[in-house]
Amino acid sequence: MTIALQGCHVCGRRFDVKFSFQVQRDPSGVVRYFCTQRCQLQFRVQAAPEPQPEAEVSAEQPAPKAEEGKVACRCCGDAFELRYAFQQVTVGPRVEYFCSMKCRQPVLRDLEQRVHRARRGPRKIAILNQKGGTGKTTTSVNLSAGLAAAGMRTLVIDMDAQGHVGVSMGVKGKYSLYHLIVEGVPPGDVVIPMRENLDLITSNETLASAEIFLARMNEGRERVLKSRMEAFDDYDYIILDCGPSLSLLNMNALTYADELIVPVGCDFLSLVGVKQILRTLKNVNQQLLHPVRIMGILPTFYDRRNRISHESVSTLRGYFKDKVLPPIRVNTKLKEAPSHKMSIFEYADDSHGATDYRKLVDWVVASDEKQQRVVA
Repeated sequence: MTIALQGCHVCGRRFDVKFSFQVQRDPSGVVRYFCTQRCQLQFRVQAAPEPQPEAEVSAEQPAPKAEEGKVACRCCGDAFELRYAFQQVTVGPRVEYFCSMKCRQPVLRDLEQRVHRARRGPRKIAILNQKGGTGKTTTSVNLSAGLAAAGMRTLVIDMDAQGHVGVSMGVKGKYSLYHLIVEGVPPGDVVIPMRENLDLITSNETLASAEIFLARMNEGRERVLKSRMEAFDDYDYIILDCGPSLSLLNMNALTYADELIVPVGCDFLSLVGVKQILRTLKNVNQQLLHPVRIMGILPTFYDRRNRISHESVSTLRGYFKDKVLPPIRVNTKLKEAPSHKMSIFEYADDSHGATDYRKLVDWVVASDEKQQRVVA
């Protein structure tokens, strides 16, 4: 359900509330709205236990100037004399100063998470099912569009020769994944912008030649994509839309990715395809020594009027437990959106399809924040 236009608590921009993270209610009942994850993060950095909404200090801004003989607090900006060890902290190449523990804790926590994220690089998620027609491209397009709308820098890599990601969003470029893998064109030259915060490495029929190129290599054929993309990490998320086969290109995707979302249609044959994926992951982990974990199983084409849909979701939950995500319901708007060159959020923001994919975006963002809290 979309809430009427609200003003962002940090930047003031008016926007429609579409995702759960955009609404924050504190213990005292005060409700705040954030247009993007970056604005929400900036507020968390600014807010000590008692928030100061008017403050304009963020972790990316330079520290305030201090008076002579004093230093400036990184959080509140007050000038003070250094007296205790905790008031000076080295984070990476920078030295930060805090007048009190109240100021130190929230800012330092965020800086540590930023350092961790920079070291970790982008979160790389492959969307894969060896069976066709399970909603892989629909999931790749709408998950990435939702992450971009949430303020996350997102890149989609289309690993399917049909090139449906670019077709669905109405974009095409001079270079494709073929040029990256076979000719070694730098990733920065291959990437094309689709929307704000959302870029694409497109594909087309030339990927058949890329498959032949990989097959003729004597060694390292499964790691070409990883080596080409190794130093290209200026993103929060990289989504890989994989084709419906166990090809060398998909093996490259699994060797590059760290996590896997498996769209599974609510029918018997799709359940059989999940077993094939589990065997493939086992081979990747054992033979290529690259751990890929299943991030989530996503039931698609769910129709609550049909018994098979309920049985399929029940079977998946019995095996994968809490990794089974809320299902994507059958929705005509999801089928229509690509013909209009739009994501579901652009085409029918109030549809069931948009609601279901918002839940997926919220889940992915929440799981990322949970990982950062564990590391911190």
